[in-house]
Amino acid sequence: MSIIFMPLFPHAEQLDVGVAYINQQVMDFDLSIKDAAYSYELAIEYLSENRFNANNFKSIRSELNLLFNWAWRVKQLSIAQIDRVQLRKFVDFCNQPPSELITHASYPFFIARKQDGAIEPNPKWRPFVLRDAASYVRKTSTLKAQLSLLSGFFLFLSDMEYCDKNPAAVLLRRLNVNNTHVIESSDDEKALSELQWRSVWQQVNHLADSQPEKHQRTRLLFAMLYLLYPRVSEIAARPGYTPMMSSFIRHRSGHWVFKIPRSKGGKSRMIPCPDELIRCLSQYRRYLGLSDLPLPNEQVPLFVRHKAGTHGREAGILNAQLGIESIRSIVRTVFDSTADFLEKTAPQEAYELRDFSVHSLRHTGITTSIAAGTPLQVVMKNAGHADLSTLSIYISTDIQQQAEATVPRIL
Repeated sequence: MSIIFMPLFPHAEQLDVGVAYINQQVMDFDLSIKDAAYSYELAIEYLSENRFNANNFKSIRSELNLLFNWAWRVKQLSIAQIDRVQLRKFVDFCNQPPSELITHASYPFFIARKQDGAIEPNPKWRPFVLRDAASYVRKTSTLKAQLSLLSGFFLFLSDMEYCDKNPAAVLLRRLNVNNTHVIESSDDEKALSELQWRSVWQQVNHLADSQPEKHQRTRLLFAMLYLLYPRVSEIAARPGYTPMMSSFIRHRSGHWVFKIPRSKGGKSRMIPCPDELIRCLSQYRRYLGLSDLPLPNEQVPLFVRHKAGTHGREAGILNAQLGIESIRSIVRTVFDSTADFLEKTAPQEAYELRDFSVHSLRHTGITTSIAAGTPLQVVMKNAGHADLSTLSIYISTDIQQQAEATVPRIL
């Protein structure tokens, strides 16, 4: 049976809007392959982070295109199911691809229809290029480059808690490749120390008090990342989802909760909000001229932009929700300014802080919550983990139990 691969990832300038035929294909795969749409969404997010380096973007896009086509079309696997054994099979497939996937010249992914300019797949495109008459052979350097690029992607998936392991990094090590790009660390190493978090929170409050027009928003952002420990994609604008102020809901139990309608595995959850978070929310809302607490169905973005968007679907729009890159930039700025402050008194802490990411705040919140005595099953449910060993505990814990069992942590 002939195998057909299709271009699944658009050009950099089309990442925000997508391509119609690709969107339809992803929706079709999502009906039969678990998390197909969500894993694709994460891949688009990863590509977006690399869009401003043209060479890197093209290389990463090519490898992701191969991986997703192989997983979905050849193996009917979700990306989360790709372990070391499966990735070895993928490498073997790429080393000896079917003849129908090989071409003798390089062609672009897409062409534009003459009648309406719509983007469609180039019928001449193939994922593997053989420029002479010899059989298809890949150099060792090509294999190492492929695994290195995929390692970066799996590391990103691990940070987003979609995958637990980095199978590409394992294969790289077995090839004795000195790959300094891939760094595997424990959860403890991803969390801020007590001094680092205390210094970061002091800096956030200083910025919010001295520059409220810019950093009242920052205070709420850091409070949420630390106290609720969401994934960044759960509080940022992304295709098909925009968090609103009305995502904060007064539950019938009387507790305020933050609702995440769709995340990893397509699951939704409600996270009880500590009183200190609600105070930060009220401060931010008062600065925006809103009532202290959100109203049901209130259509105000959770984190309002200070400047209009410059590209994508929301170009020129001011009253819109921050995207993932913007949130990462805010966190990076605070981490760097805090590190500057710590440089003289705690140089090692400052050095480490410069290497942390927005996801480190999720790890910090989870670690601190457990250390404070919050029952593990409550932390797991609040965090939205999908560990099968705790699935029964998730089901038995409702919002009332979560809220009553969550140990308060003063910011």
